[in-house]
Amino acid sequence: IINVFEHNNSYMNSLIGKTYKKGSVKNFHTTLKHIKNFIKKAYNTNDLLLSKINSVFIREFSQFLLTQTKCNQNGMMKNMQRLKKVINQCIVNNWISNNPFHGFRMNFKRSNREFLLQNELQKLHNVKLSETLDRIRDIFLFSCYTGLSYTDICKFNRKHIKKGNDGLFWIYITRDKTNIPSNIPLLPPAVKLIRKHINSNYAGKIFAVISNQKTNMHLHTISVLCGFNKKLTFHSARHTFATTVTLSNGVPIETVSKMLGHNNIKTTQIYARVLDSKVSADMMILRQKFI
Repeated sequence: IINVFEHNNSYMNSLIGKTYKKGSVKNFHTTLKHIKNFIKKAYNTNDLLLSKINSVFIREFSQFLLTQTKCNQNGMMKNMQRLKKVINQCIVNNWISNNPFHGFRMNFKRSNREFLLQNELQKLHNVKLSETLDRIRDIFLFSCYTGLSYTDICKFNRKHIKKGNDGLFWIYITRDKTNIPSNIPLLPPAVKLIRKHINSNYAGKIFAVISNQKTNMHLHTISVLCGFNKKLTFHSARHTFATTVTLSNGVPIETVSKMLGHNNIKTTQIYARVLDSKVSADMMILRQKFI
């Protein structure tokens, strides 16, 4: 199994930038590392014959991920998905006859991702920060007002800003993750942030973006300074755009989905949170019809 998995990873490595994203390939290498550690611990060997990969192996590996690594339920399931992909290759090539994943349920837990409310967005605007944290705050806020992901902001530059048919400035960008076009009209706060940073020397980019991990560390500090009782990550900005900035202000979910660059509205529904204030306002309109 290790031999097959290494061959799969080498194949994916050769197609980075063409068929696979660098981050996706990195995740497969992480799963391989976990499998190696599990086999060493459970079987006291460096590899196993494919004939030994059965339902017991699958079940015990999933338990290993939950108890011996930092994986939560969804992290464990992501690793199991990658292993299943390699196992499916083995089945197609007739290297194994039985599917060891038979009876194993892929059960992801719906995560309650954090986002900022309108008053929290305003507090984030107003908090006094150091130069470094100020720059991180601006990048995060830009994502809150555009829905751009971390990887898309990393490549965001002048050429992505063009005037639309309405005479206003838009972002025209192809999403790094899905290769789907994402066209976003720029809201005034986003335009203001661009003007603040566009003349800085960031090697042609609008914003000076550091690693996602360090960005999230700084966001934690900013969250504490703002008094937020929330675990902010950069992805929280994308949820804020979908929930607080757009849906809560009456923008239809189909429009939000297009701006987020989704090819399936079900993906957008993961981001969609209807706030109680929006429910109250909508029901107030309906209530008038019964008076």
